[in-house]
Amino acid sequence: MAYFDRNFHTLEEYITPPPTVCVDNDTYGDRTVIKVSCVNRHGLLVDIVQALIDLDLIISKSYMSSDGDWIMDAFEVTDALGNKLIEPTQIRYIEESLSFAEGRGGPTRRPPEEVKTCLDNLAGAGHLASDHIMLEMTVGVDHSGISEVLATLLLDYHLEVDFCVAWMHNGLTGCILCIVDLELHISSNAARLAELEKQLRRVVGAHYCRGSSEKWRLRISRPSLVDGAHAERRLHQMMREENDWEGMGMAGGDLQSAVVVTAEEMEVSVNNVKKKDNYMVKVTVRSRDRPKLLFDVAFTLLDLNYDVVHASVSTEESIALQEYYIKKQDGRSRVTEMERERLIVCLVAAAERRPGPWGMRVKVRVVEYRDSLLWNITRVFRENGMLVVGAKWAKRGAFAGGLFYLKGGSSTGDVAHGLMQALRSEISGCNFEMKDGGGAGW
Repeated sequence: MAYFDRNFHTLEEYITPPPTVCVDNDTYGDRTVIKVSCVNRHGLLVDIVQALIDLDLIISKSYMSSDGDWIMDAFEVTDALGNKLIEPTQIRYIEESLSFAEGRGGPTRRPPEEVKTCLDNLAGAGHLASDHIMLEMTVGVDHSGISEVLATLLLDYHLEVDFCVAWMHNGLTGCILCIVDLELHISSNAARLAELEKQLRRVVGAHYCRGSSEKWRLRISRPSLVDGAHAERRLHQMMREENDWEGMGMAGGDLQSAVVVTAEEMEVSVNNVKKKDNYMVKVTVRSRDRPKLLFDVAFTLLDLNYDVVHASVSTEESIALQEYYIKKQDGRSRVTEMERERLIVCLVAAAERRPGPWGMRVKVRVVEYRDSLLWNITRVFRENGMLVVGAKWAKRGAFAGGLFYLKGGSSTGDVAHGLMQALRSEISGCNFEMKDGGGAGW
């Protein structure tokens, strides 16, 4: 019989059974089937998918179905190298992620411990820890040097960037920086934190947002307000709230994006359909596959207050086909024409704003971290005429690593050679990997 600690769980949690995860490596010779069954709730699908993609798993097929208050999901997965999922720590990570999402992690509700994936990434590194100062910023123009200004100002305040993620889409740049207070003078002092935010606003406004038509937002959260949220979820929300989907036109019921970021077609349709004796909203997404497409679509549906009743996902010859039957959280099973159009543009924007495998990518790994390293890297990019359209950076002790998506050149030829030479001369002790298209996005 399972043991429950009565000091950490409520009576409701005893009555409600915890999520169960079944890992099946016997049905197929080349992939693992992960089955999840538990009590249904709003947002559950996103929590499950997030746990899988955090492990760098590739979801080739999935089927999701809810029967009243109960949900059963099945996912056919491999790791990013094409192998089955057999690592016990990764299986435990999935179970702990769902328990954390259900509030079963004790009073602190801490996310699960980080584990290594097959790509040597840290699963769970995207969670915002409660000891971080969190800086959120969106700027309505593409500024290649803004990261340098931020990094310089943070160093002046003896602050260090422990984790950051940034996307650029449709003329809007959004970023989240998790900052560590090296001298512990600011995070515990509300007045100094307010002073830092005021100074950041002054610098960003003076250098980059002089025109009244330029929209931007900057906010700092104190550590006590950071409760284990996931950075990429929050970044999706920030950019949608700033309407990065505006200006994307409709034609013939399918969306034709006015700003082609992915250099590919993406077909999205939303229709009211009758399924058995009930009406539902059917959403169909057809696109070139990428590792986190399922997450981006599912989270957008969640963020727009839709519940997924049934869904199926399959990938054939690098083309992903996703079908969802959804309804509004308030119970409505039909959408208006205005809701339909907004849902379509928001779904495509969610897929386009995440950097993908169609541009120039630079991967950096550092075994001996030093202050201003991130500033030096972004400065080299700017001085070589490269625009950073996406970035992810994380630091753990003396180790630091990042993935940067660049616009303005190819990974071959004189531009790439000059860029690599500049990085090597400015930043010693780094390992670099440069690719141009064809690889996995993040």
